Parts: sequence; C-alpha cells; structure tokens
Amino acid sequence: MPHNPAIKPLLQHPDRVDADATAQSDGNARIILGICVAMGFTTLLDQTIFALAVPRLRDGLHASASQLQLIISTYSVAFGVALVPAGRLGDIIGRRSLFLIGLAMFAGFSVLGGLAWSAQTVIAARLLQGLGAGIINTQVLGLIQDLFQGIGRAKALGRYASAGGMSGAVGPLLGGLVLALTPPDIGWRLLFLANVPFGAVIFFLALRHLPRSRSQPQKFSLDTGGLVLLSLITLSLMFATLVGSTGSLSARAYLLAAVAGVPLFVCWEVYYQRRGGTPILARGLVRSPGYVLGTTVAMFQFAAGLTLGIVSALFFLDGLRIGPLLFGALSVSSALGMLASSTRSWRFVSRFGRPGVAFVIAVYAALLVLEGLAILLLPVPGILYVYPVIGLLQGVASGLIHAPNQVMTLAEAGEGEGRGLAAGFLQLSQRLACSIGMSLGAGIFLVRLTSGASLEAYRSAFVAALGLVLALTGGALLAALADMFRRRFATRLT
Repeated sequence: MPHNPAIKPLLQHPDRVDADATAQSDGNARIILGICVAMGFTTLLDQTIFALAVPRLRDGLHASASQLQLIISTYSVAFGVALVPAGRLGDIIGRRSLFLIGLAMFAGFSVLGGLAWSAQTVIAARLLQGLGAGIINTQVLGLIQDLFQGIGRAKALGRYASAGGMSGAVGPLLGGLVLALTPPDIGWRLLFLANVPFGAVIFFLALRHLPRSRSQPQKFSLDTGGLVLLSLITLSLMFATLVGSTGSLSARAYLLAAVAGVPLFVCWEVYYQRRGGTPILARGLVRSPGYVLGTTVAMFQFAAGLTLGIVSALFFLDGLRIGPLLFGALSVSSALGMLASSTRSWRFVSRFGRPGVAFVIAVYAALLVLEGLAILLLPVPGILYVYPVIGLLQGVASGLIHAPNQVMTLAEAGEGEGRGLAAGFLQLSQRLACSIGMSLGAGIFLVRLTSGASLEAYRSAFVAALGLVLALTGGALLAALADMFRRRFATRLT
C-alpha cells in the first residue's frame, strides 16, 4: 500500500506526533488562560475604578446614604447569586456559551450605568453587571481547573489572581485621570463606559479561541429554592445595615428575618438533597472540613479587603479632600505589591501551605492596626506619606493569601461534586460576605458624619469602620488556624 509522503516522516517518528499535539495543547491552554486573565482584569478594573467614582456619582445623582450603600454592595450580591447556577450549567452544557453571555451582559449594562438618570438606575445597572460578572467568573475558574492540574493549576490561579494587581495598578490612575480631566457629572459616566471597549476585544478573542464543549448527559438540577432563600438572607442582612429609612421594617426586623432564614435554608437543603437534587450546600462539600474552613477564610478576607477599599476612598476623597488622581497614585502601591506576590504565590503555597497563609493573615491584621494609628494620629502630610507604604505591604500580603487559599480549598472538594459547583459556592460565599461587609462598613462610616463634618470626625469614622475590617480579618485568621491544626492532627494520625 503506497504511503502519503506528507505523513511518512511522522510515521517514521511517531513521538513527533505526540510532541506536536502536546505543544498545540499547551499553546491553546496558554491562550485560554490569557483570555481568563484579561477577563479578570476587566471585571476587577471596573471595581477599582468604581470606588473612585462613588463620591462624584453621589453628588451628581443626589443619592442618599442608603442608596449609596446599595450602589456599593448590590454588584456583589448579584455576582454571588449568579455563581452557583452558572457553575452548574457550565459543568453540564459547557463554558464557552455562558462566558459569552455573561460578557455581553457585563459590557452592555455598563452602558446603562453610564447613561443613568437616577440613583435607582445605577443600582439596577450594578445589579445586572454583577449577574454578568458572576456568570463569567465561574466559567473562568472552571476552565482553569479543566485545563491545569497540580502545580500548573496553582500557577494558573496565581496568574489569574495577578489580574487583581494589574487592575489595581491601572484602575486608580486611569480613573483618577478621567475624573481630573472631565466635568464632575461626565467623569463617573465615562468610568462606567470604560468597560465596553475592553469587553468587546475579549468577546472577539473568546469567540475565536474558547473551546466548544459537548453537552454532558447529566440530569440538570438547580437548587432554585436554596438560592432564593440564601439571597433573601443576604438582602435582609444588607437592609439591616442601611443608614436612614429602610422601608416599613426596622433594622432589627431585617436582622431577625435573616436569623430566622438560616435554619429554614438548612432544612430546605436537606430536603432537596433527599429528593435527589444537587443543593447549593452539596453534601460532599459540607462534609469536607478543609473546604468549609478554606471557604470561611475566603469569605472573611475578601470582605475585609473590599470593605477597606471603599472606606478608604470615602475617607481620602471626602475627608481629606484630595483629588482622585492623587488618591489613585497613592493606591497603586497596594496593587503593585499584590501583583508581585500573587504571580509567585504558587511557590509560597507549595512550600508553606496553610501555616504560611495563617501567618500572612496575622501580618495583614497588624498592618490594619498600624494604618488605623496612622490615620488617627498623623497630620495630613504624614498620612499621605505613610499610606502607600502600608498599602504596598498589604498588597503583598493579599497576594500571598487569596490564590494559595483558593488552591488549597478547591483541592479539598471532591470531583464528584463538580468543579464548577465547588468553585461557584466558594465565590458565592465570598461575594455575599463582601456585599454585607461593604454595606455595613460604609454604613458605619457614613452614620458618624454630618454635613460639613470636621477632619477629626472623618478620622473617627474611618477608625470605626476599620474596626469592622479588623474583625473580618480576625475571622479569617481563626479559620486558617483551625484548618492548620486539623491538617497537623490528620498527619499525625496517618
């Protein structure tokens, strides 16, 4: 039988086929990881820019304190609510279509935010943006878990986490420059619209390079009841934190509703699983102490970081009355620190594991105390000099906490529960905790201030809100220590 000369060399060297296939596969994985990092950069750029826009947006739309709290926190609620169903759908029907749908929502509703005519419109835009970002984020984490294993997965998650550092470096400077060069009521609108060109480029790349995956022959199970109950609990806690009027119910009534909803949620989850469904609190995840404790670390630490960011923006822009460009420049050091450490965090986690993460959380807590003392005691020039130095160290610490904790937490999740489901619940927990933390932190800060408040009042308000951030960090530390001792005990038993 004659041989095709085009394939004869490959027949003589079959190992070349494997090498070429491997190289092609590695190349595709790198392209897909680049798209994931770019998408993470875009959604996180939105958050870093948005913090700068809040005071101008409030003044331009005459938003009340409670509306401002909702504008700040609604995004994270919607983000979290989208994660579990999007993760489950991604496990079953594939990640490409959901990635593209989420990206279209995120970019499209950025336009609505940029054209908003009232505070209520901005709240709606942030809600829908958050849904889109949540759909995207779960697919990104699922793609990374599908394509990489072991140290390769840790490296990939570290690079994805570095997107936070990159966006943190670019966002404040870009946002500050736009706000400095445009009229007050135009600048914050342009910051919303900045998502659109980034989103369009990534949409084209994703459409071309993300793999098409066949639908899996699995029974689709979506825990709608559990998702609704968990969302209502979160919203009740959020409404309990709002400054001023919250409608017909008092803050205490909202708090009691949230507390009463917890056992109802747990009972529903047990019932739903007994019926054969896949609950949000999947049995395999709940029974994994490493996954539960790692998720607790992520919840508290993520909420602490974002709450600190929004309160810092309000303090510097409103209290110290510095320009947005100067505040952006002061904030860059934190992002650079996180970028530098997160790209090498895979080495950190492989060498130090959970004890290393617990130690870095303790260092982060000490830096918060140092920051509070600086804000309370130093004159304004001293604060401006010290803030970027402390921010740099906080950024380095954050980069050594988030990605390593995520790697260890997802490693504790059983494959039978679905990678997308495990990643989705981890992100859901983070985002819901973040929404409550940011709303409560902003409320603690704003309730202590009146029109024309003095610098001393702003100092006091910042330190009060910092107390919440420190408490959240303490919760993360306790969970990390519990997981560390659990691992040591398990090692001794074996």
